[in-house]
Amino acid sequence: MSYFSRKKGLAFRLILYVFSSISIIFLLIFAYNYYITDKIVHQNLVKNAQDITASTVLRVEKVLGAVQKIPINYSKTIEASDFSQEQIFRLVRQMVETNPEVYGATLAFEPYAYDMSRKKFSPYFCRTDSGITFSYIEYDYFFLDWYQIPKELNKACWSEPYYDEGAGNAVMSTYSVPIYKEENGRKKITAILTADVSLDWLQDAMDSIKICETGYGYIISSNGTIVTHPKREMIMNETIFSISDSQKSPLLREVGKNMIRGESSFAEFEYHNVNTGKLSWLAYAPIPTNGWSVGIVFPVDEFMADVNKLTMNLVALCVIGLSFVLFVIILIARSITGPLRTLTNAAGNFAQGDFNVQLPHITSHDEIGRLNDSFIYMQKALASTINDLKEASEKLKASYDKLEEYNRTLEQKVDERTSELRKKNDELVSAQAQLVQSEKMASLGQLTAGIAHEIKNPLNFVNNFAELTVDLATELREELDKLTENLTAKDRDYLQGILDDITNNAKKISDHGKRADSIVKGMLLHSRGKTGEKQPTDINALLAEYINLGYHGMRARDANFNLKIQADYDPAVGMVNAVPQDLSRVFLNTINNACYSTNEKKKVRQDAYFPVLRATTKNLGDTVEIRIWDNGTGIPPEIIDKIFNPFFTTKPAGQGTGLGLSLSFDIVVQEHQGQMNVNSTVGKYAEFVIVIPKF
Repeated sequence: MSYFSRKKGLAFRLILYVFSSISIIFLLIFAYNYYITDKIVHQNLVKNAQDITASTVLRVEKVLGAVQKIPINYSKTIEASDFSQEQIFRLVRQMVETNPEVYGATLAFEPYAYDMSRKKFSPYFCRTDSGITFSYIEYDYFFLDWYQIPKELNKACWSEPYYDEGAGNAVMSTYSVPIYKEENGRKKITAILTADVSLDWLQDAMDSIKICETGYGYIISSNGTIVTHPKREMIMNETIFSISDSQKSPLLREVGKNMIRGESSFAEFEYHNVNTGKLSWLAYAPIPTNGWSVGIVFPVDEFMADVNKLTMNLVALCVIGLSFVLFVIILIARSITGPLRTLTNAAGNFAQGDFNVQLPHITSHDEIGRLNDSFIYMQKALASTINDLKEASEKLKASYDKLEEYNRTLEQKVDERTSELRKKNDELVSAQAQLVQSEKMASLGQLTAGIAHEIKNPLNFVNNFAELTVDLATELREELDKLTENLTAKDRDYLQGILDDITNNAKKISDHGKRADSIVKGMLLHSRGKTGEKQPTDINALLAEYINLGYHGMRARDANFNLKIQADYDPAVGMVNAVPQDLSRVFLNTINNACYSTNEKKKVRQDAYFPVLRATTKNLGDTVEIRIWDNGTGIPPEIIDKIFNPFFTTKPAGQGTGLGLSLSFDIVVQEHQGQMNVNSTVGKYAEFVIVIPKF
């Protein structure tokens, strides 16, 4: 075989072509078999995953449904009639005594709803080693999740899981049911009946799931917290998102989002089994009763073991078969090419210039015999043509020289082309950086939506209670007028002053609460990719307003702060088609940063330094340029490229979130199709330059 490889002769090519053709056929058969086998195994795996996940959810739903009926039935009994305190105690105690699934129960009334002399009335019974114990809930339970959420949703619901130290540090969940009473023809919530349920049975149910040797099941809550898991230390201490971060798996993070959204699927991605560290696949489905989600981990290597074993057997058979075929091909090739080797030796002598060599005598009349006759004729003809070859050699040398010259010029052309490619590559890198920034802004939009939704509920409470306080103050003023003759003028004036202060404070809270509510609505619109409608906006007036707002905001935080404001507004700017509530946010974020920077520098340099803020606008035709300059601490060059990144901040902990400039960049670039850049020298100044289209 080495001879044919060295000479690249007919035998080598014959062996190569025939062997390659047969090898390709073997490979196609092998690939097809592997594909069909893998497909069948995969289909079975998906079906098994769906069946196991569905059956697990059904088991959990069945138990949760049975537990839910307990407080629901008791709530109907309580709503049916008015009970005395002793009867209420007996009902709540009975719910714990007769239902081993219930660890503790309470009936928590609305303020003064049961007893006008008691704001809080919530008898609590719980199961302990010594029996059923009783206590009153003394803390302010009105704003806790187990009380507030069913009240706001106006329906029964499960709480997030939690550790209960009194229950042996068990994982618990509370099912809360609103109690209604009819007043003036309308149903009104008067109390919340709860049942505390240990989730140990849930862990046992998930432990009973056996997937091959290392597969397992787990459950996450509606916020992604691990509720059950084979590794007990992960329960209530990890979330599916922290696991995705530790595994550096963005796909697992997306699966986690799908799970808490209540979706179901079979995710075929590289998920590291926390028990073995090996790659696994994940099936998941929601638990409709409480919004949690079940995940089943399927070890890929164990499911594919049979396929891999079959594959190795096929590989071994292919190697043996191909080896036999190769041996047969070599024998055939040698029998065909043996006579040709004699002619090959003669051809070698011709190559050395010996045209008088004695050629072999071959009597066969096949192709090889005719080839030998041709060699004899060629021997005679070569002597006469050698001179022609010498002339051709000279011409070839001349052509070679021309080729060398062309190669030299070609190097120059290659250098020029390389320079063009390098320029294109730089442009590509720049475009990639912009794309990365856009992706960051998209992620920030999701975060903004979450924050805005979290703020919305408490903000509604602030607004509602502020308006209620104004109404109560008005009623109190009317009652006070009725008692005028019983009060001295001094007492009456003193009480009137207090009422005026209460009314004014409540109105201010209401006004600022409504303003905050407007800002939250703007954040929600922004996070959804939609903001307020663009409208003609006076940029000069808007900028002046928010410079004043930012300055007085800093003054409110630091009474010693002072600032010289230099404004140069171009009247030719006119009205600009923009979203004013969003653009004002950009101005306020930038001005707040300027005030913070100058104030920090003032603390260090004292009287040797005076803060200055300069704001200018300029009409550039189809665009408007806004510059906001301050003589504060400036921005170090090593972080200037990061300041628009979400969550990047140089402020101390608790003073900055790192979201202001990233949101501003998104508003200017994404929403208004403009530009936002920064220039700075450390210790001297920082200047933000904003350019937006006018139309």
